[in-house]
Amino acid sequence: MNNNQNKLDAQALETWFWDAACKLRGPIDAPKYKDYILPLIFLKRLSDVYDDEVSKFAKNTNKTIEEAEEIIAIDQEKIGVCLK
Repeated sequence: MNNNQNKLDAQALETWFWDAACKLRGPIDAPKYKDYILPLIFLKRLSDVYDDEVSKFAKNTNKTIEEAEEIIAIDQEKIGVCLK
């Protein structure tokens, strides 16, 4: 078998993921998905905003991301996102 036979195109991969999601979902109605998806979207947004604020803080203070995260762990008021 050559490498070309082992690769999926984007459409085949998308179909495979949707089929897998439908099997995992089971008997849950599609409208009930909002109970699961909306909190995940919210957490993703919080994570993205936090990462942006840490990057901005690191850039403004000439620190690495790791150093900035250590400083923020001590004093969360250094960034515009409150994690309390």
